[in-house]
Amino acid sequence: MSMDLIAALGEKMVHLDKMRQHLNYSYQQVKTWWSVAANFDGWNEEQLESLAAFKARFSELQDHIGSAMRLIAQIEEEDTRQFTYVLNYMSKLYIIDGVEQWLELRALRNAATHDYSASEATKAMHFHQLLQNTEYLFNVLNALSEFIKTAYPSLKEK
Repeated sequence: MSMDLIAALGEKMVHLDKMRQHLNYSYQQVKTWWSVAANFDGWNEEQLESLAAFKARFSELQDHIGSAMRLIAQIEEEDTRQFTYVLNYMSKLYIIDGVEQWLELRALRNAATHDYSASEATKAMHFHQLLQNTEYLFNVLNALSEFIKTAYPSLKEK
């Protein structure tokens, strides 16, 4: 086991915890007024800014959780040549429920960063799906944290 990789994982988890806090803040803000049926033109600048922050923070956290998963697989000397190998390993560790669900979440994240749809309905459904999957993202991070506490007890949380 590489102590350098374990130390890097510790640093990543500190960063992930901060990212979780930021996403949770945006999530709590948006969910108080969100309606999938509302028209984007009816929202004020503050609400639109909250949506943009929420989308960016969701995408960033999802991406960095994937990076932490890959790091764990490297520490455990698992095959990381393809990310599906990493996901299969994470599924075996019960960090994720299944590869398909994570891949769907990844597709949602990719759409969040690359979708420039002008359709109100498409944008609304996308944000709605992000909101619906936020708790799952938090649950995956919790499972990841629990695994790390058990597998690497020498790693102190900062």
